Amino acid sequence: MRNTRTFLVAASVLLAALIPPGAGGAQALAAPLTAPTPGPAAAAPEPGTVVQRDGTVVVPAGEEGPVTSYLLATLPAGATGQVSARIDWANLEWWNSERPGWLSYLTWSCSVNGGPFTPCPLNGPHDGEHPYTQLPTTTAAPTLTYAVRVDAATYGSVGVPTWGTVSVTAAGEKLAEGPVEFQFVDGTPEAYRRTVLHARDRSGVLWQYEGTGKEDAPFKPRTRVGGGWGVYTALTKLGPSTADGGGDLVARDGAGTLWYYSGSGDPAAPYWPRVRVGGGWNAFTSLTGTPRGLLARDRSGVLWHYVRSHQAPPAAPFKAPVRVGGGWNAYTAMTALGDGLVARDTSGVLWLYRQGNPRDPAVPLAPRVRVGGGWNVYSGLVGTGELGRLGPPDLVARDRDGILWTYEGTYYAPPGPNRKRVGWGWNIYDALL
Repeated sequence: MRNTRTFLVAASVLLAALIPPGAGGAQALAAPLTAPTPGPAAAAPEPGTVVQRDGTVVVPAGEEGPVTSYLLATLPAGATGQVSARIDWANLEWWNSERPGWLSYLTWSCSVNGGPFTPCPLNGPHDGEHPYTQLPTTTAAPTLTYAVRVDAATYGSVGVPTWGTVSVTAAGEKLAEGPVEFQFVDGTPEAYRRTVLHARDRSGVLWQYEGTGKEDAPFKPRTRVGGGWGVYTALTKLGPSTADGGGDLVARDGAGTLWYYSGSGDPAAPYWPRVRVGGGWNAFTSLTGTPRGLLARDRSGVLWHYVRSHQAPPAAPFKAPVRVGGGWNAYTAMTALGDGLVARDTSGVLWLYRQGNPRDPAVPLAPRVRVGGGWNVYSGLVGTGELGRLGPPDLVARDRDGILWTYEGTYYAPPGPNRKRVGWGWNIYDALL
């Protein structure tokens, strides 16, 4: 990124030098060499006022980190002693002493006159009153600078301005007052909330596409996980992986041995070294990982459920298999979608199986629901986590031309019918997971 910026700046300066001053447009490419004529000096704040420097502060809710707003209080002449200050939030109300959910995702800290930041959480009011933030106490001076820092997690966004009034008092007397406003907007979800798509190329290298949280451009540029993955005839995740290096997968090699890869928590190296689970897995023609375990289809079309034991070691991750039922050879592709599964039959019809009885391993899936026909145009289907923000899992599909499409997930219905094109050239991969 730094090299790109250097190139762009150098190119802009060169182009500006080549265009005569009278040609127009040069100043849009490079800053003018002469300083602009200064305007009139800004008027000093009136005594008894509080001014929010730079106006409304925009706070992205996500992994961007905290944002600080500076409040300049100008006290009347002769003000002495200890002064206190608080922000009364006008458009936030807690009824029945219950915090609105999004407020619990905001973390506040404050300082005064360059001092250390200390927590200054929102204080709960009585029924129907507004919450307030208590700012640090200090000694009176002609001017006081309060810094209010807020960090908003992914759910800490309401999309509307949040405003209030800053009041500075001493001995019960109001010395200064002024408005304050924050705008909480959608940011980039934290890494543990963003999904990851993996793809294996034909040389056996596994690549990672980290989610962005933006549905129209859902993936960052790929990063290399490692080579040697071409030895596996089946790869499947046990639930969606996340951009913080979370999520496990299992892989079957050509000899029928199943291997377990635990998530490392390191996005740069997302898996710990593999652990051997056992042999004999060539008896299955399909392996589909879910958050609850592994669904394995044998050669006669019977589906078996290997329930995952989270307390067990990676070498023995599953309980004894439980028979789900027969007839599963009707499907040419299966992939987990959230706690359920989608399956494409030989005629190209896609079916959705929602989660079944979580207490009965023999009924992991509910009766199927028809999604629609025409799904034979795809050479790859994979369910992911949410590719946007805080929604249900999505479905990714690669067509035979190598174009990648996404289908937005829904909570109460099959995947949405309107697909979005999000990439091309994906035919270089022989496995998506």
